[in-house]
Amino acid sequence: MKPANVFLAGLGCWLPTAYAASEAVAAGLYDATVFAESGLRSVLIAGPESPPDMAVRAARTALSQSPGGAAAIGTVLHGSTFYQGPEMWSPSAYIMRELGITGATSTEIRNGCNSMLTGVELAAGLLSYQPESRPDILLTTADNFNSPLFNRWDSGPMGVIAADAASSVVVSPAAGFARVDAVVSRVYPEFEAMARGNEPLFPPTGSAGRRIDTVERAQQFNERVREVGGMSVADGLAKACSETALAALGEAGLEASELRWVLVPNGDEMTTRNCIMDPLGLHVSRSQWEFGRGIGHASASDQLIALDHLLRTGRLDEGDHVLLFGGAPGWSAVAVVLTISELPPWTQ
Repeated sequence: MKPANVFLAGLGCWLPTAYAASEAVAAGLYDATVFAESGLRSVLIAGPESPPDMAVRAARTALSQSPGGAAAIGTVLHGSTFYQGPEMWSPSAYIMRELGITGATSTEIRNGCNSMLTGVELAAGLLSYQPESRPDILLTTADNFNSPLFNRWDSGPMGVIAADAASSVVVSPAAGFARVDAVVSRVYPEFEAMARGNEPLFPPTGSAGRRIDTVERAQQFNERVREVGGMSVADGLAKACSETALAALGEAGLEASELRWVLVPNGDEMTTRNCIMDPLGLHVSRSQWEFGRGIGHASASDQLIALDHLLRTGRLDEGDHVLLFGGAPGWSAVAVVLTISELPPWTQ
């Protein structure tokens, strides 16, 4: 998709306190060998904060930066990966009520760690259909992985440790600090069982009180599936990532060398290199991997947290091109190409 007149007009993040990975090792929570090899410094942990309340905090910042504010919001899209609150309940409606948004519509996006980037894609398609009085779309996402059913310190491959955070962005057809130049999303169903493993489809894991073990599920998949399409699973996933990112650059009419930054899910350096940076011919230092070592994998917020950090630390200029990329169990890949159209006043 090569959208026209789609801008990011406001950006907000809510980040809890960082918990040192070394302290987790000392407490017996985090494997010492994995810690030594991963390079992880710390992980954001929110305590008892509910994800919808975290999202509201991030959204208030985003709305305060957007010229139209809450009164201009015609649609609210809330993305999530983990539990948001009571089952059979609408977190997006709760967020609207807390923000005082009325006369709009909303829905929840459940696309794992790609929920926010998927939200950008959906917003780009919906933007031209918003009422004139409410032309903007509010995207929010938040997750809190504190749960007896889930062990954040053993939640993924090397260096991928689940973190808690929230982020929000206002998408507008008028103007903003960044222009959306391209969005490409693809689903690779041949890898679907990697996130399922041997889990039964019914009853749901949480309702049955079973522990959610994403590492074990991936191991079960790898034991059954040695290769996909003539490639190893690792190579197949790397190909899915790189071809999606390259397709987005093609839609935007850019070469990889023209990118100032590539913002990806926070994880280990090797995966960042193999899946994105090496295929693009870019050094890992342009991926914000170093910054992400102090965050952990904050679900669907990683890329926006990094974007906010770059803007606030003066590491982006008008005209810079930025690639936001995400891969999520399911298996989906989303790539968004932005051009910084102006430096917003809140970064000064």
